[in-house]
Amino acid sequence: MREVIPGVHRLTSARGGNAYLIEEGDQAVLVDTGLRSSASAVVAELAAARLRKLTDVVLTHYDPDHVGAAAAVQRATGARVWLGAADIRILRGEEDAPTRLRRAMFRSRWLGRAELPELTALPDDAELEVAPTVVAVPAPGHTPGHHLVRWRGVAFIGDSARVSKGRLGHLPGLLISDRADADATIAAIAVSRPRLVCPGHGSPARLT
Repeated sequence: MREVIPGVHRLTSARGGNAYLIEEGDQAVLVDTGLRSSASAVVAELAAARLRKLTDVVLTHYDPDHVGAAAAVQRATGARVWLGAADIRILRGEEDAPTRLRRAMFRSRWLGRAELPELTALPDDAELEVAPTVVAVPAPGHTPGHHLVRWRGVAFIGDSARVSKGRLGHLPGLLISDRADADATIAAIAVSRPRLVCPGHGSPARLT
């Protein structure tokens, strides 16, 4: 693991998307898990860290480079795994993905290959403290049920935005499910003035 700031580490074994570990008192929370192909390495890295207790895993959204290793982590640790309610419905096939590209991804099974853990739904219309000082916040746009995580002024934003030269920007348009929601989410992140932004791809950064 690589320390980002005291209390926050970035897993070096997670492939695809970034995975971050938050340590708060005698508990730990994992934000995202990387691809399924890195599951055994992620579990080994967590075990080597000798955490007191990994209580929760918060998945920012349903893409496989963020949820892929979650089932293995849950088996190894017993942690509760959270995901936005709208994204759970899409993963389970109860609702269609909202864009043509994402529906094609599901048909090709690129979005359907992840082994799913037992999921606990995050409300899509309210913040929820999943562990002491760790708050999941609805951040739709990239996907309907996308959430970010706030902890002591740090924002773990998943794929709700990218960070370049201290500024927030959109991911490629084909990957955005709802542009208006994505605009509102980016504005909300900026207004909250986080002391550090930890994105799903790229390096943690401070906003200018």
